[in-house]
Amino acid sequence: MRGFTLMEIVITVAIFSLLIALGLFMSMETFRGVSYRSEVDVIVSLLEKARSRAMNNIEQASWGVCYDPPNYLVFKGSDCDDAFALDRVEANSSVAAASDFDSAFPTVVFSQLSGQTTEESIEVKQNDRTSTISINEAGTILW
Repeated sequence: MRGFTLMEIVITVAIFSLLIALGLFMSMETFRGVSYRSEVDVIVSLLEKARSRAMNNIEQASWGVCYDPPNYLVFKGSDCDDAFALDRVEANSSVAAASDFDSAFPTVVFSQLSGQTTEESIEVKQNDRTSTISINEAGTILW
């Protein structure tokens, strides 16, 4: 008689199930890592955009970045005001909640022409990952 026994089939299915479960776990962890790094890149990009606009004296104003749930705002002037927002970028809600952006995200304003600002740092957290984006007084963004 040719064929497979029930035990051989059960063991084969168990091995395939284990491999599929492991693959799903690894892909979800990769996805969380990519979304975390993407959020850091978005924040840095918005800071660089605001600094560039201030240094190039666009609309003869200072420019800044703030967090106004659920969005990051690039705004004109010295106050985080939605009325003067140039860009609204939706924040990743899980990263914003883990990082406590409601209370911990500083309003960063770059002076026109010089790009100077007060020294600030933004901590981005998700699960066991933490990154710090630092802005020094000269307006240099380090991450």
